[in-house]
Amino acid sequence: MEENATLSPFTSVKIWPAFGVAAYWTALWALQGFRADHVWVGLLFLGLAYGGRIGRKVSPFLFPLVLAGAIYDSQRFYSDYLRGRVRVVEPYNFDKTFFGIRTAAGQILTPNEWWQLHTHWALDLVTGFYYLTFVAIYVGVSAWFFFRLSRRGTPKVPALEVARQAPRMMWSFFWVNMLGYSTYYWFPAAPPWYVAEHGLGPAKMDTLASAAGCVRFDQLLGTQFFTGMYGRSADVFGAVPSLHVAYPLLAALFAFRFGALRVFCLSFYLIMCFSAVYLNHHYLLDILWGSTYAVLIYSVIHWMADRGWILKTPA
Repeated sequence: MEENATLSPFTSVKIWPAFGVAAYWTALWALQGFRADHVWVGLLFLGLAYGGRIGRKVSPFLFPLVLAGAIYDSQRFYSDYLRGRVRVVEPYNFDKTFFGIRTAAGQILTPNEWWQLHTHWALDLVTGFYYLTFVAIYVGVSAWFFFRLSRRGTPKVPALEVARQAPRMMWSFFWVNMLGYSTYYWFPAAPPWYVAEHGLGPAKMDTLASAAGCVRFDQLLGTQFFTGMYGRSADVFGAVPSLHVAYPLLAALFAFRFGALRVFCLSFYLIMCFSAVYLNHHYLLDILWGSTYAVLIYSVIHWMADRGWILKTPA
């Protein structure tokens, strides 16, 4: 079977992986933002890029993920210069107006506020697990389609057609991130945990990222997974849209397109929608926004690829 074409620049020019990693490391060093994880991620990617036939297959698959991660990480250097006025009140009032829950005392709470009063260790465990592994799950589903189904196909879609369309999944991941990152600047928004800790006043720009309800997961297992992860967060005021739910919805859309893993991917999406609210990281507004972006990117990628404008497969 012919190798799937992607938008990777590696397939013919072997200098690009080394040049790209070296340039990225140099930029981080100059900006005093170089960390140990940048080293091992770069070395891992170079090992794949120059790792023979299997590496040449895997590195283009992972390239959209690596590129999206590098761009996300870079935002810590310039986000404060591009960000508009932070919306603290608007997302809160939206959820309270359209999804508010009236308590026995007559108080109206947002779904986030209501769930913080009704936590349970089992829910902490399940939601924390999915919130911790959501990117890995998406990449795993993409890999299943890219490497496995492209060989055997499904009852709904033959193998050659799966092979032609499978690269679209990781590039959809990349572009939904780009759309989400751009929204952080023209509609920066405070997450619900911020309101719980700091109220509805003007945004405090020196606020550090918080693991919020995810702390309960770490406390259950005696770990510091979320503390470390949110300690490296590039943007506290990037609640809109929720990319945590955009990825699972993309996975579900591709699953239904290919006719495989449909129940798993749909469950993944629904659990992540609940987790985002339960763990106090996103409003329902963020979830609706992220879901809309996922549908938009999925539709545009297929529309452009079907016309041969992107992701062309060589004859």
